[in-house]
Amino acid sequence: MFQFKTLAAVPALVFLMGGTAHAALTVDQVWQSWKESGASVGLTVAAASESNAGGVLTLTGVTIAPEGAPTPFTISDLTLTENSDGTVTIAPGAAIGIEHADGPNAAKVAVVHDGLVITASEEAGTLTYEFEATSLNVDFDMASEGYSWDETAPKPIVKTSGKVGFETLTGVYTDTPGTNRAFGLDVAADKFILDTANDDPGMGVKSTSTSETADLALGLDVTLPVSPFDQLQGPTGFRKALEEGMALAATFSQGESKGSSKDENEFMPMDMVMSALPSQGTLSFDKSEFSLESKGGGATATLTSTAFPAPVEVSVGEVALNMLVPVIAETPADMALQMQLNQLVLGDGLWGMFDPGMALKRDPLDLNIDLSGKTTMDMPGMIEAEETGATPPVPAVENLDITDITLKVAGAALNATGALTFDNSMGMPMPLGQAKVNVDGANALIDGLIKTGLLQEQDAMGARMMMGMFMKPSGNGDDSLTSDIEFKEGMQILVNGQPLPM
Repeated sequence: MFQFKTLAAVPALVFLMGGTAHAALTVDQVWQSWKESGASVGLTVAAASESNAGGVLTLTGVTIAPEGAPTPFTISDLTLTENSDGTVTIAPGAAIGIEHADGPNAAKVAVVHDGLVITASEEAGTLTYEFEATSLNVDFDMASEGYSWDETAPKPIVKTSGKVGFETLTGVYTDTPGTNRAFGLDVAADKFILDTANDDPGMGVKSTSTSETADLALGLDVTLPVSPFDQLQGPTGFRKALEEGMALAATFSQGESKGSSKDENEFMPMDMVMSALPSQGTLSFDKSEFSLESKGGGATATLTSTAFPAPVEVSVGEVALNMLVPVIAETPADMALQMQLNQLVLGDGLWGMFDPGMALKRDPLDLNIDLSGKTTMDMPGMIEAEETGATPPVPAVENLDITDITLKVAGAALNATGALTFDNSMGMPMPLGQAKVNVDGANALIDGLIKTGLLQEQDAMGARMMMGMFMKPSGNGDDSLTSDIEFKEGMQILVNGQPLPM
């Protein structure tokens, strides 16, 4: 169920950076804005002591927590200093975090920084916070009850710990008031570090992982609906929020990354080393459409284990994904899907596990999908139907263009193109149009699979019969097949001129 109250789980420091803007900020105005901003989402922001002298406000024992929560998020001290240019400099203390214990379940999260400084300013009604730090780490240490195979024995304690870290961190956070309040966050770091460790004695598993990513850049823009969150609950809350202008846009980019992981267990202990070339992406979501674009330069991974006779190596070239889907569209709107997976290569060690005799061609795998069209859509209506048990609205697809579907693997290749329109007058999309499918090397691939033992002769016979029924020789070689598919009115389907069922 969609619940806007879950947005209150956004990290407390972000809410501190909200509030009412002022032309020339004072430390008292900033502090008051934090308290008001926290209260607006059900958070109580308080300090054990306050001291204001000469435009310098010193706060100690700062706490941030939902009303009635027994364990607050704490900041040991904060110093806010008024500057001559109307800005306010904010210097957090060294001890920042939260610690909670509930029987065997416990959690400790600490924000550790080196030189974190925040500067608040206001211009044209927008409150801006610029921040920088030599390093900023979030250390976490958690424990919880695990699973015991012996129901009479005490449940084992699962321990998870780690660090999320940034080096040479800079960023800007903005809060723009208005009918639709808008927030923006841009973060850049020379290095992003992630370390985790997990110990589950009940399952007999210990694991560790570490990764480093260079030149990380993240951007986030959020536009809030007009109504407060507490007025947007229930099945229709999502639709109302979208109609009132709720929107999200995000960007990311990163340089090269590398990492490793280790799993210790009785059945399949393993070590993995991986690396990836730079990648980037964007995401947007509003009442009109959901859009996602991402592109990566490639990656490699090597896995070793006593369960394998040789190291397992996998690499992939450029990977891309573009997706466009309407959110609320009463008349047909654009939809699209593009996907690329280039040069997926399996190392000889992995090939040797299932094809030691080299019956299959060890060509890289390539996949390309390029689809586009138009459709109606009521995404909020689908969510409402799921929550109420009503019949969900069915998207009415107007047309679908199959620009390209290509798959190349182990010496075989499949390609499909086509263009379809749809008749929705009967309550479900009825296709009209043509599609063409070409297959090369299918019989050689089947023969190779039989030799490896991955495919049984009787199963291969069924596959060959299906190809014989629905495809014909293309004239481009002994192992080249083609199929022309026509969709006609009345749900009539012709394959190579023959109606189905044949």
